[in-house]
Amino acid sequence: MKIEKSKYEGYLWYSNENEPDIIDNNTEFELEITDTKNPFIIEGQLYDGKKSISIKYTDGQYIVKEYDMSKLETLEKEPKSFKANRMKRWLNFNQYWRAGNDTRDPLCENMEVLQPAELVFIGFGNEIKEDEK
Repeated sequence: MKIEKSKYEGYLWYSNENEPDIIDNNTEFELEITDTKNPFIIEGQLYDGKKSISIKYTDGQYIVKEYDMSKLETLEKEPKSFKANRMKRWLNFNQYWRAGNDTRDPLCENMEVLQPAELVFIGFGNEIKEDEK
């Protein structure tokens, strides 16, 4: 898997580190990922405005999901922010909602209902202040 060169914002957490490497969107970044390389990336989130990439290493292989932000524009979304204590930053995500084939709810007069779908990283928020810890 190759992560194409772009100006990403996000982080990569390597297996031999106590905290993640922060990637600043002021410099270009690219990466080749292979399942057998050590140290491996435990977890990563990257965002460049056009796409969001989620990386997780599970059971000896990478699970990489790439989201094209233009394809998600028409979906219902809800912003979410989570405190990342080791990075001392807020992580911003969009929770997208979709109606599927089996989303008719008998408690809502059998109407189609939205269900949570993709949770997509959209960059960092502000640094966490002492009083927010």
